[in-house]
Amino acid sequence: MGEVILHLVSEATGQALEAVMRACSAQFQGAAFSPRNWNLIRTRVQVARVLAGIGDEPGPVLSSLTSPDLQNMLRMGCARMGVQVKNILDGTIHFLEQQTGIVAERHPGGQYVMDDTYRRRIDAMQYVISHDDGQKTTDLTKADVVLVGVSRTSKTPTCFYLANRGIRAANIPLVPHASLPAALQDFPGLVVGLTIDPYTLLEIRRSRVGMMLPGRSIATPGMSATSVRPYIDPQSVQEELQWARRLCTRHKWPVINVTHRSVEETAAAIIDMLEHDGVTGTSPDLDWPGP
Repeated sequence: MGEVILHLVSEATGQALEAVMRACSAQFQGAAFSPRNWNLIRTRVQVARVLAGIGDEPGPVLSSLTSPDLQNMLRMGCARMGVQVKNILDGTIHFLEQQTGIVAERHPGGQYVMDDTYRRRIDAMQYVISHDDGQKTTDLTKADVVLVGVSRTSKTPTCFYLANRGIRAANIPLVPHASLPAALQDFPGLVVGLTIDPYTLLEIRRSRVGMMLPGRSIATPGMSATSVRPYIDPQSVQEELQWARRLCTRHKWPVINVTHRSVEETAAAIIDMLEHDGVTGTSPDLDWPGP
């Protein structure tokens, strides 16, 4: 099958449409989707511009417009061109209207308001920035969760994803022969260890220091050639991961194996723990230390 041009028409940032497209397109391995993004569409003039673009590059349309007037204009314009339109919100809004007995307001960008939830996300983002890689532990008690793990186990990107969900996350590297910060040992909240397959970790680390590129030095900023060698030595990496896992077991910290997990999946498992007091569903990638 050839490339399918897919128009995404949103009255806001388009994140919901992109998420739906990614989730659904992943189920069609034989199809190649090429999205065309039309964001912040809130007037008839803007809808007319969208329709002109669809006319130039015909293709199916996914919409998240809530205004009945704009929805109707888009639908009629696409019908004249023989283009199919699907509004991803209509079914859900109708379902919730039935369940609540309340007619939806249908105002553009209703999910993007600068309320307490928004301010918490900004606060969480600032917290992550100042508490990345163990750089600040004096106010660790303000964290909702602390991630620990050896170098290159996706601690930082996971923290930033959690911050976007309004969760204050700190991360602290686990380094053999280095003492844990006292604030971490006394932390009363959720601490989650991240681990990874040693061969995958070796590949990531070698890529980082340039070992896979001929003629590149293995030295990186902050690392001498001598200190880099155990960082990418197979035996040392294996021992480092085993040491980190034993440490998590000793402290009864749950451990997530990120080898085959996306950052989003890792974050989802952590959110599940936070919402269920540290109890989550079993998974081959989620290990719970024994007593």
